[in-house]
Amino acid sequence: MTELYTGMARLAIGVLTLLGGAFWLVMALTMPDVRDVTISVAAVGAGLIVLFWDRLRLPARIVVPVAAAGGLAGTGTGLAVDRISEGGMFAWLEYRGWPFEWLVRGGVADTPDEARRLAIEDGWAADWFRLLVDVVLWTYASLVLIVVLIVGVRALRGYFAPKVTDQPG
Repeated sequence: MTELYTGMARLAIGVLTLLGGAFWLVMALTMPDVRDVTISVAAVGAGLIVLFWDRLRLPARIVVPVAAAGGLAGTGTGLAVDRISEGGMFAWLEYRGWPFEWLVRGGVADTPDEARRLAIEDGWAADWFRLLVDVVLWTYASLVLIVVLIVGVRALRGYFAPKVTDQPG
């Protein structure tokens, strides 16, 4: 019974991820941002991997923890991407995170320097939904990379394996 529920959950996650990624890819083709194409390709690849998990014969005890660790590491590394904007009369905003900016701080004052000081004093605020989406997307990207590596190693082993012939000695 547990296998049935696991299979149904895997089917639902795979289909939703594949359809969402494919929709995003179609929409991203009209946008100049490479980030959208990258996100959609990772989602499509992860959806296909989840759907064909049994066919690929993936070692879940290795793939799942490594993909999850890759998701957390990618999200943490994405914090290195920093965007600062100034505007209005006077606003200073700083954003961190990639592909989605999920950490932000900002301030509004009479001068740009005062706005920056207020933003730094106020501290960072996290958008938890964007953080969750970031972790999921980085996990998907890690999953795709791991599976490509596993399938590539299997293909190379098969290519370089000694060929057995049916010819008598």
